Order: sequence, then C-alpha cells, then structure tokens
Amino acid sequence: MNFTTDEMVDMIYILGECSRNCLLASRVYAERYPDRRHPRHESFERLAERFNRTGNVKYQETNRPLPVRTEETEFEVMAAIVENPTIGGREISTNFNVSRTTVRRIIKKYKFHPYRIQLHQELVDTDFNSRITFCQWLINKVGEDEQFLEKILYTDEATFHKNGFVNRHNFHYYADQNPHLLRPAQYQGRWSINVWAGIINNFVIGPFFFEGTLTGRSFIHFLENDFEELINNVPQDMRNEMWFQLDGAPPHFAINVRQWLNENFQNKWIGRGSTIRWPARSPDLTPLDFFLWGYVKQKVYVEPPTTAQDMQLRIRQVFASITPIMLERVRGAIISRSRKCIQQLGGHFEHLN
Repeated sequence: MNFTTDEMVDMIYILGECSRNCLLASRVYAERYPDRRHPRHESFERLAERFNRTGNVKYQETNRPLPVRTEETEFEVMAAIVENPTIGGREISTNFNVSRTTVRRIIKKYKFHPYRIQLHQELVDTDFNSRITFCQWLINKVGEDEQFLEKILYTDEATFHKNGFVNRHNFHYYADQNPHLLRPAQYQGRWSINVWAGIINNFVIGPFFFEGTLTGRSFIHFLENDFEELINNVPQDMRNEMWFQLDGAPPHFAINVRQWLNENFQNKWIGRGSTIRWPARSPDLTPLDFFLWGYVKQKVYVEPPTTAQDMQLRIRQVFASITPIMLERVRGAIISRSRKCIQQLGGHFEHLN
C-alpha cells in the first residue's frame, strides 16, 4: 500500500510519539485519523527503516533490474540450504540477489520446510546408560503387572514467576480486523511461588504451595505434615501399593528425606539414593514435566496475574480442570516415551515425534 507524503510524515511523527513502537503507532494513527487508510505495523516498520536509511519518507526510484529466477539460481539457493540448513532467508536473498519471496517459492518447490529447533535438557556421558536402565526396568515391571504405571506417584516442583513466559507463537486472538493487542509487563516488584504436585493413576495430587525456597528442611516438613492430607482422595488400596517418584533435586536427597521415604515406602520409591534410581536430567520421562507444568502455565499466563494469591487461585482452577481422560493419555505416553528412549540408546527422542 502506497501512502501520500503527508500521510507518511504524520506516521513518522506518531511513531516518534510512541517511542518507535510500531504496533502502538498503528493503533494511535487509526484513532487520530479515522477517515484515512489505516496502515498496519509492518508499514510503520518499513517506513522507519527507509527513513533511517535515506533520511526521506518518499519512495526511492531504482533502475536496478529485477533478478531473474533461473534453474541456476534455484540450484544455488538449494545448495546453500543443504550445506547450511540453519541459514536464514534474508541471508540467502542477499547472497544470491533474489527476493525473499523468490527464496520461499524455491524452497516450497523442492518441498523443504522450516522446522523449529526444540530445546532439551543437556545430557552428560553417564546419563545415557542410566536412562536406558530405568526405562528397561519400567517396561519390565509393566510386563509383569499391566497396572504398574497406575501405582506410581510421579512428583515434582515448579516455580511460577509473576512475569511468566507465554509462548507467543501459540497465543492467538482471532478477529476480522487486527486489534493490535499489547500486553504490558511490569518488571518491578517481582515475586514468584513454588508449587509441588503429583500424578497417580487418574488423580492429580495438589497443588501445594511452599513458602520461600524449597530446602531439605521444608520438604521433610511437607512430607511429615501435609502429604498425608493431600492424598486423602486416593483410594486406600491404591495407597497401599503406591510407589513414590522424585527427580533427585537436592532437597529430595537430604538424609532425613531419604529416611522418611525408606520408612514409608520401603523398596517402593524411585529417586536419587534409592535402589531404583531416577535418571538425572530426564524431564522427558516424567509426566509432571512433559505434560502438567506446561499445561498449567499455558492456562495461567493467558492473562498476567495480578497478585500471588491470584496466581494460586488460577493454578488451583487449572488443576481442577484436568480430567481422567487426559491423565489416561498421559499415562500411555510414559511407556511409549520409555521405548523411544531405549531406541535412541538413552538419547533425546522428543524431536522425533
């Protein structure tokens, strides 16, 4: 969309008023000039780039001939991608003097796709065998007892920060016109809350909120004074056969914590210091990490929390929304993830899904 010189001058003035925030400038421009065409934030970005580069709002005439797309160009573009799969479209466009639109068309023609890199917990040399050992033990136990997974209480802790992460790629607002949404974030007066939770069979246990930093002392106090009440809704026959899983964080390895586990779950707990060791750096094997915390945070942070109490209320509401059907699917994923882990010789496997 081409704008008149007067329109572009007004756009530059408004962009300055809005501290170069193109989204905000687009909204302010529409409010100030309701009878004009309303430029999107991309138009503001292009105008600002041109103004910074040339010192002029007017479009610059160019006599440069348009690059011609040839078989040789296609070959060069695809060769660059094969040689360096992480190369950017802008870099290809610059190197071979073709537009980014042409680059995208070439990539599409040859049926290449831009896959996003997934981040994983880094593994050390000793982790691979321990992951294989644990996964094989779990598969063998399920082979002996088809209901074994229903007897494991998987547990974990997570921290919820005031300004929590929201995945903007998965956060959409559907409308017939761009609402130019802004989301303010305050970085002063920070606070966070620590949450414990568990999953066993079709039951979600918790949430339980810790005061301050989790330590061995606060964790044993929780086990001795609060844990029993949290599992009251779990049937007694299930509690009699229950296994207790921890991920081996320092508070879990405290001497008095291990003593409590040995007394209350003799030969039936999984973790660091147990006869059944939980493999370190393996969030991809526990449903708290690969399901629960991501699900809860995605719901909680749809709107910015106002207070710690508001955050706790939201977490409780999300926990209450988790259904037995969801947990059945999660439980099925545990054994399939264990098999994939073994197939990958203890390495990462989530990128293969």
